[in-house]
Amino acid sequence: MRVVELIDVYKIYKTEFYEVKALDGVSMQVEEGDFVVIMGPSGSGKSTLLNLIGCLDKPTSGKVLINGVETINLDDKELTELRRDTIGFIFQTYNLIPTLTALENVELPMIFKGISRQERERRARELLSIVGLEDAMDRKPNELSGGQQQRVAIARALANNPKILLCDEPTGNLDTKSGEQVMNIIKEQNEERKVTVILVTHDPSLAKYGSFVIRLRDGKIERVEG
Repeated sequence: MRVVELIDVYKIYKTEFYEVKALDGVSMQVEEGDFVVIMGPSGSGKSTLLNLIGCLDKPTSGKVLINGVETINLDDKELTELRRDTIGFIFQTYNLIPTLTALENVELPMIFKGISRQERERRARELLSIVGLEDAMDRKPNELSGGQQQRVAIARALANNPKILLCDEPTGNLDTKSGEQVMNIIKEQNEERKVTVILVTHDPSLAKYGSFVIRLRDGKIERVEG
């Protein structure tokens, strides 16, 4: 089943004096269960591409389809529901809420989905156990290491059983050991639960995790490997 499809996608940012073509006619297809690694130099369009797939932005032209639904036709409410129910996000900077515990951070997406308090807590505890943080559920982000915070972020991203996991430099702020732990957790979700993973990175060592690698340059797909 095809979960992501881009057809001749352009994204142009305009100012009063000039325009920047962040994506320049990109077409790609991602099937259910794929692990896609997107690589390229700074300014190549990686984050723009991820934002379009994550329904955080819309293309200037072309089509972006998520589970066969063309996102440009959706209103803000429908886009919010699509993100909430279909997509999990993992960011380089964790984006945890500092005043909440690890458990509460993981529960948060389920609150927006209207899941009962009892079920939220049960699932959050289960997910934190999966990422190896069963002893840190009541700690706040400033009481956790960078690697632990990223594992909380992974648990939060999985809270609503997403079909697609979007990862933006998930190991960028981590040491080598913590980065490997994070990548192993993401790979397990891909292999065991068939979660489709699309990961953007500068780190060439992460290419080995992908079922294929897309290399971007100047807003275009330079080549596909694997």
